[in-house]
Amino acid sequence: MSETVPDRDLLERTAFAHSPYPDSYLTTEPEYRQFWNESQTGYIGYIQDRKYLHMIGGLIAPDDEREELLRQFTEYVDEHRYLASFFNIAENDRPLFQKYGYEATKFGENATIDLKGHTWSGKPYSWVRRQVSFVQRQGFVAREIDINHLSEAARHDAFARLQKMNEEQLSERVLPHEIGLLEGRLYPDHFYRRRLFVAHPENEPDNWQAFVACTPMEDGRGWATEMYRSQKEAVRGITPFLFVKLIDALKEEGVEFVSLCMVPAVNCGVKTPGDSWTTRYFLTLWEKRLNFLFNVQGLYHFKSRFRPEFEPVYLCVKPRITNGSTLSFLKCCGVFQMHWSNFFRLLKSRKQRSEQN
Repeated sequence: MSETVPDRDLLERTAFAHSPYPDSYLTTEPEYRQFWNESQTGYIGYIQDRKYLHMIGGLIAPDDEREELLRQFTEYVDEHRYLASFFNIAENDRPLFQKYGYEATKFGENATIDLKGHTWSGKPYSWVRRQVSFVQRQGFVAREIDINHLSEAARHDAFARLQKMNEEQLSERVLPHEIGLLEGRLYPDHFYRRRLFVAHPENEPDNWQAFVACTPMEDGRGWATEMYRSQKEAVRGITPFLFVKLIDALKEEGVEFVSLCMVPAVNCGVKTPGDSWTTRYFLTLWEKRLNFLFNVQGLYHFKSRFRPEFEPVYLCVKPRITNGSTLSFLKCCGVFQMHWSNFFRLLKSRKQRSEQN
């Protein structure tokens, strides 16, 4: 068993081949540590804060080795008296975690589009078609940028443009940074096999107004729209336009599914056997009252426009969630690094809207 990366290329290859979840590939980013199994054929990615271990991406290993990986990891956790929290565990994996003593509480829902026979026709997709039509009439196109085959200068310029869009959009949020454990980051040296799609005016190929960075799942059988950003003054509908174009491109390649990734805290009010009522209460509070921190309602509404299948995901904690583990989670997410000017501006805006109504 190993807590260190035996080889960076091995880490990436393992993540690419065996990523079961949309966030699995994020464990290749430098802030994550890895717990490897004895055979070094699979691992678990985590961030450590004192005795608290926060895991994303699930069990990244061949299917027939995943239970043994969890057993070895749980033994390690018990030996060192850590408190382990797995985020975004799928419904079909929940019984395995419960078997090894993890408390499972619904954490949100994952959105997936099955590309077999998928089309954008019919009334349910009328909003999507309107966005695409409007953006196309403005003269925009979408294309994939092969980052790994750019010259060094072109690659540097590309990431500068991406980062500018990223920072511009984040600067408007109460939490003006990527949300730790929930969002990936732009690392030029750790982009690996991610795929980049951009939208721009047809006659201005260097004027990128939106981008989507996709992470691989299950050896490329699926791709996740993990990060997407747009310019502040971008044409209306640019992001759904880009989503449609990249989904169509992936379908033509034979990709089986696209994940629109997880929306935390939605529809978590119903009790499930053996869950944590305090966590259920906190997540429901987040959905109803704390959208100014991370707008889960808006995110859920946007993704629902593409008519994906929503499936529950769980927070699996051993031995159970505590006040300390919750505070550690909030710390790792960056909740205590708020942009206070944006916070008070948002409160003022909400007050004004309330008075007008």
